[in-house]
Amino acid sequence: GGEFSERSQEVWAASRHKPLIVKNIVSTIFFTILVCVLLSGCGIPGGSKSSEEIMEETGTAQSEKEMEKVTEKAEKTEITEPAETAEKAETAETVKGSEPAETVEKADTSEKAENAEAEAAEQAGASAEMAGAAQTSESAEPQPESLTGEESAEPQPKPLTGEQKTEKMIRDYLETLSLEDKVSGLFIITPEQLTGYDVVTEADDLVQESLEKYPVAGLIFFGQNIVDRDQVQNMLASTIEWGSAFPEKESTAAMDAEGKEEADISSTVAENAASEEETSEPTAAENAVVEEEPEPETVFPPFLAIDEEGGNVMRIGSSAIEVPYVGSMGSVGAAGDPEAAYQAGSTIGAYLHELGFNLDLAPDADVMVDPGNVTIGDRSFGSDPELCGQMVHRYVDGLHENGIASCLKHFPGLGDTESDTHTGAAWSSRNIEDYRSTEFLSFGGGIDAGTEMVMISHLSNSELSDSDLPASLNKTIITDLLRTELEFKGIVITDSLRMGAVTEQFGSAEAAVAALEAGVDILLMPADFHTARQGILDAVHDGQISEERIDESLFRILRARAALAES
Repeated sequence: GGEFSERSQEVWAASRHKPLIVKNIVSTIFFTILVCVLLSGCGIPGGSKSSEEIMEETGTAQSEKEMEKVTEKAEKTEITEPAETAEKAETAETVKGSEPAETVEKADTSEKAENAEAEAAEQAGASAEMAGAAQTSESAEPQPESLTGEESAEPQPKPLTGEQKTEKMIRDYLETLSLEDKVSGLFIITPEQLTGYDVVTEADDLVQESLEKYPVAGLIFFGQNIVDRDQVQNMLASTIEWGSAFPEKESTAAMDAEGKEEADISSTVAENAASEEETSEPTAAENAVVEEEPEPETVFPPFLAIDEEGGNVMRIGSSAIEVPYVGSMGSVGAAGDPEAAYQAGSTIGAYLHELGFNLDLAPDADVMVDPGNVTIGDRSFGSDPELCGQMVHRYVDGLHENGIASCLKHFPGLGDTESDTHTGAAWSSRNIEDYRSTEFLSFGGGIDAGTEMVMISHLSNSELSDSDLPASLNKTIITDLLRTELEFKGIVITDSLRMGAVTEQFGSAEAAVAALEAGVDILLMPADFHTARQGILDAVHDGQISEERIDESLFRILRARAALAES
């Protein structure tokens, strides 16, 4: 009786603890699986992350609750050792048949509770997975560029340099110009040729109207145009104001002239998008544009040119305006010091800039191959080609440091001529090797210094090409020798086209067309400006010269004019 009673109590106790044991085992298994999931990433995107990161990403309150619940049970429940658990399970199995009905009932109830708990755990896991998927889906939605950083990963175009911006502006500007204005932009003429006046000493209304009608590349001034300092400064100030081109304004005007239809279409599109723009916040890029400081307006001032070499060729130095005296380049070269050439160029450049000029048709780069040559004489730095090259280089430096553009003359060289191209044809029989050892060294010095222009003479030399054409109309001399061999990228300008070496053989229109075909960019003082201009227009209309060829020269010209605005 007593023994049976004690055994009954043990059975009853084992039966009472069975639900707890089973529950503990289930909880342990569930907890182990959950830890495995969290550590290995099984079934959850981004499984390589830590459990803390996963919990943070899912943001699921239900998963957190289940985690807390399981953790709490694990802490409160003492996990039974395997042997003890097996013994209790065996005892429970032995007395299973003799369990009171109440015990069986409790076991069934406990089993149902366990099943319910297992279902709840499965639902919690499914909820966590769904929450993780939802979070992943949300993160896949497009985000602002500043948040995702995806756009910044794409290669961004580099901002344009100052030179690239200028080149783009020039090309855009060329598209707005009429053919007539393009052709006008190939000439440098006197103010008298522009207006029809006998002598011009001021920039009056006719000068302004003429510059608007014929937007030439520039004007060249001589002694007759110079009275005194104030007069020259006022004349040049007005000329540069009226003769300057403003690409932004021209481009805007051209777009306005394209027709009201495009404007109406743009207006309609803008109205349709207005409501959306009102509700949308400005992007980071829009804010950047708003905050960006406006760039300075691009301007193409006209060339205001003069012959101011020093010595006998001095338009200002021989006028009533007092300026420092600069001797001949022959005397400078005789001293043998290139720095003396720099001082000459700097002195001349300083007073030209102060008066308002921006282009000096100097220095003379001819080499005195023939000491008896009176055509050039002491305008040349001398007979030593290498020293001449150094002198020319430093003279150009002196002009540039004062904001004055330079022009080397008279390619391929007049150092051995006995005739003067002002009055008629001039000839030379020297071959290409002779020039390579003389003038090419002298002109090379100026090209290395960055001269803006090289003036082509009207010299004829059948040894340099298969033609007796003057150099200014000779493609072999201009394109093959100057452009290709000496690698000159700047502006090629003719010597005055009203000189006898040209007018004795060619009319104004014929000479202008031939010069462009040979590779010239600027036509200097044709005998008849209007005839020369019309001749080029006719050549373009007839297909003899392409408009692209005109644009090629204009690009070089406008690039140099834009640089003057910055100096």
